[in-house]
Amino acid sequence: MPTPESQELQMRVDDLIGATRKGSLQWKAVNPTTYLWEKTDPAVVGAGARMTLQRVEQNIAQRAAPGRPPTVVRQSFFILQVIEMKPGLGQLLRFAISGVDDHELNGKLQELFQLAASGFSQQGLEFLKSLIRKG
Repeated sequence: MPTPESQELQMRVDDLIGATRKGSLQWKAVNPTTYLWEKTDPAVVGAGARMTLQRVEQNIAQRAAPGRPPTVVRQSFFILQVIEMKPGLGQLLRFAISGVDDHELNGKLQELFQLAASGFSQQGLEFLKSLIRKG
């Protein structure tokens, strides 16, 4: 049974999924396994927030029948970090969650990751189309 904290985390990730679907959150690719969203405060230089969403691959050994070697399965899990940027203080990690031990939460983080990747791909295609039209 999910804990109240786990349910709250899932609801917040659902909020991020909804905002990403609507286009309110536009993710940028840092590399093929990490996406970044930033919001700066125009009134204060160096102030704002940053979220990173990362896919991590891990080899998991699974038990086998007696007398047989264990099998290794590659598994993905996702990490979401929320960072506050404050002038004079730099970047402060405010929140970090991992789906490594919570399959439901990991599934929601995976959905968010796929939406971020899809949105980034769509932005790239639009950019490519604009280059072709100009050429």
